[in-house]
Amino acid sequence: MKKETETTEVTEETTGAGVIAPIVATAAAIFAFWWLGKYSTFCERDIVGTAITVWCAVLIRVLMWAE
Repeated sequence: MKKETETTEVTEETTGAGVIAPIVATAAAIFAFWWLGKYSTFCERDIVGTAITVWCAVLIRVLMWAE
C-alpha cells in the first residue's frame, strides 16, 4: 500500500512595514542625533548611544504595529 503525503506551502505576504520600518527608524535616529547634538550637553558617546536606542525602539515599534 502506497502512502501519499500532502504538502502545503505557506507563503508569507510581505507587507510594506518590512520596507518602511528601517526607513522610519533611520529618520528618527538621525533626527534624535541632530536634535541632541544641537540642544544637549551630553557627550558625543551618549548622543550616539541614544540615537542607536531610538533607532531600535522605532524599528521594533513599527514592526509590532504592522502585525
